[in-house]
Amino acid sequence: MSGIKQICGKELARVFKDGKMIFSVFFLPVVIMIVVMSLVSNMSKKAEQDVEEHVSVIFVEHAPADFEGFLKQAEVSCEIRPVEDKEILKEQIRNGEADLWIEFPENFTESVKNYQKGDEIVQVKTYYNPSEEYSRAAFNMISSGALEMYRQALLAERVEDMQQLTVFTVNSDNPDMIIQDDQKAGGKMLGTMLPYFVTILLFAGAMGIGTDMVAGEKERGTMASLLVSPIKRSSIVLGKVSALMIISGVSSVVYVAAMVIFMPQMLGGASGEDLGVSLALSPQQIGMLAVLLVAIAFLYSAIIVLVSVFAKTVKEASSYVMPMYMLVLVLGIMTMFTTNTPKSWFYMIPIYNTSITLQGILTQEVTFAQYGMTLGVTLALGAVLVGVIAKAFESEKTMAI
Repeated sequence: MSGIKQICGKELARVFKDGKMIFSVFFLPVVIMIVVMSLVSNMSKKAEQDVEEHVSVIFVEHAPADFEGFLKQAEVSCEIRPVEDKEILKEQIRNGEADLWIEFPENFTESVKNYQKGDEIVQVKTYYNPSEEYSRAAFNMISSGALEMYRQALLAERVEDMQQLTVFTVNSDNPDMIIQDDQKAGGKMLGTMLPYFVTILLFAGAMGIGTDMVAGEKERGTMASLLVSPIKRSSIVLGKVSALMIISGVSSVVYVAAMVIFMPQMLGGASGEDLGVSLALSPQQIGMLAVLLVAIAFLYSAIIVLVSVFAKTVKEASSYVMPMYMLVLVLGIMTMFTTNTPKSWFYMIPIYNTSITLQGILTQEVTFAQYGMTLGVTLALGAVLVGVIAKAFESEKTMAI
């Protein structure tokens, strides 16, 4: 036991007594995460604002005399231009130089006014480029909005009582139509990104330190003197894994706390009230998260140390760890696009189960059985890997420099 404490203390001192190491392991990833997400959110909002402020360039063919005036009255911000050459106009829409082409049939006004039962219904055609933001916005604004309003206005001229044509309305007077659990909604928002960022940052943070703990000592030649010391090799293994687990656990707690605290800023400066959700965590959720993060840190530490055991240099160890890092990364990303309720056997899949359980804790949808299954599988796999590491340390061939 004393040997484990000595090794663990030595590794922890190497990290926590180095200010640069503390910053790079615990704070730099958080700063990067906040800056990147805030930047993406702000750029997204600016792009939306740019589309909203853009004055759409709309070409109208055979426009009714009152159509342009109707658009102004409806406060539709656009620039109306006549159609001169259809082929050139198609190319302009394709290149993003024009946003929308509205084609009214010839004699549109007369056809609408002189309509008799059985006559063919006139059709207004619109053409746009869905790959262009401005064009898509103009299409939605005109086709789904202004043209429908124009149709209703012309219909009102034909029918004396529009109420006769209105069979029912949808949510015309229903201020209470949104029914949601704000706590669950906030957890779902956080749960979409948290598993991914915890996975990528926790594993990445442990990867650099973990590879240096074993492969680095081999490369520097200090591992040989450590192996011939009176400390049991199993104690060396447990000491190094414990130290890496503590470092990873502390870093994961810092990452999660930063995400919870800075979530509004990362979403573009909105508060929880602005988003219509609550991001508060209950004591039970915090406790479940803390225990699970310790288990994840234990498993990741065991994986990294195991891979490092079979490498002779830090560079070689990093190349071995990278495939595992990519696997962990992919499994973390998968939870961002999950809509169906996870099946029970999903909680038996190592690494993936921790991601869906993290998400389930935040949304309050994970059961204690599923949580226990995830915890048990994660700890059991970590223990097995530690056993393999201990066996590898006993092998002179494996530990040879």
